[in-house]
Amino acid sequence: MRVFFSNHSTAPVNLGGAERSLLHLVEHWQSRRPDLEPHFLTKAPEGQFIKALRAKNLPFTAYRFRGWALPSDQPAPAAEVASFATADYAAVTAMIREMEKAKPDLVVTNTIVAPWAAFAAKTLGIPHAWFVREYGDLDHGLQFQEGRDATLSDIGLLSEAVFTNSRAVEAHLAGHMDPALLSVVYPSVDAEKLTALAGETPAVEPFPQKDPGLRLVLVGRVEESKGQFRAIDALGELARRGVSASLCLVGSWKHPGYDLELRDRARALGVDDRIVFAGEQDNPFAFVARADVCLTASTIEAFGRTTLEYLTLGKPVVASNTGGSAELIQPGVNGQLFDLESTTGLADALESYVTTPESIRAHGEAARQSIEHVGSGDTGLDAAIDRLESLVGAPAYRLPAIARYWFELPAAYSSIGGTSARAFAGLVKHRLVTRSGLIGRVLRSPRVVARRITGR
Repeated sequence: MRVFFSNHSTAPVNLGGAERSLLHLVEHWQSRRPDLEPHFLTKAPEGQFIKALRAKNLPFTAYRFRGWALPSDQPAPAAEVASFATADYAAVTAMIREMEKAKPDLVVTNTIVAPWAAFAAKTLGIPHAWFVREYGDLDHGLQFQEGRDATLSDIGLLSEAVFTNSRAVEAHLAGHMDPALLSVVYPSVDAEKLTALAGETPAVEPFPQKDPGLRLVLVGRVEESKGQFRAIDALGELARRGVSASLCLVGSWKHPGYDLELRDRARALGVDDRIVFAGEQDNPFAFVARADVCLTASTIEAFGRTTLEYLTLGKPVVASNTGGSAELIQPGVNGQLFDLESTTGLADALESYVTTPESIRAHGEAARQSIEHVGSGDTGLDAAIDRLESLVGAPAYRLPAIARYWFELPAAYSSIGGTSARAFAGLVKHRLVTRSGLIGRVLRSPRVVARRITGR
């Protein structure tokens, strides 16, 4: 059985939870079914994801493309819009040709950002499944080009099955598509591997203070949505109460200078000497192992893979009461939940582990036990794979034949001059209405930029 898997990110710094979950899905599927032939459609240029594919000897093709969920709400100049649309359409056309040649039995899109493999699959009538692992706008600040409602609706219309990584995301999508399409698949982690990595020595001393007090670790990209500022504010509140605690932040920062802003915030609260910025680490689990309590302070998490990893390593978790992480925490059993708007509430949750230190061990032991049901049964990988295999050979929606014609227009007109290009853009800017309501995009002065990379 041949399955194409579409990934949206180069993973320039490290593999995100979406990429790791996708690789784990494929590896588990191959362990169940040795005749599985996976092929990855991913984004160029080469980053950590392609490096991971090479290391695992997994075949891939890489393309230049953007997406329908972008990091800025600022309108792009017309030339950039033309360039983006041209690259995206060229990628779709190249994927169609790749699928015609390889004849996959199924196409799977991973994450919400880029729909191009779905368009290619539906142009050819190949069964398609979608793994939605984030909210997009609520958690990562992405802007949907056609709006959230239209985008989520199109995901359902372009898919024979849609998988989410939490009940929270399932509920988020349910109003936009047929609920029968939806299934929850909780990510799983390799507990044995995590435990081995946790036994290694951290590359940076996480708690160099003479008396660190309650040792806290927060792993995640250092940016506002991940909530490091909330942890710092809570640390300041604990200091005001005379409660000793220290914080280690593990992760890279995307926005230059944001770490300095956090430093200034900590300095103003008088806790600068209680915080270590460990930066990006190949082995964050060695840091988690040194913590008494771990934090998930994100504004919202679709699932919260780090929360699952904390629990797997037997650490109590204090998490925000929104999104998927809240589904993993039983307050007073394996951790605590706090209100995002309440610095006092977060400080109270942390202080409870100082006033009752025995709860650190009790909640830690319960943490390991509490994850036994995660990623098993109806919400496990095996159930997901069973459903994916059931799609093979089943009826699949196919876009009208004109869709392929429209996807190929940029390449067909790539040689026309500037004046003619503007006239052509006016001609083709109208949207193609299909079952999904929209598959067309504005096209101007096209240039094909898709790039194929052999991954063998």
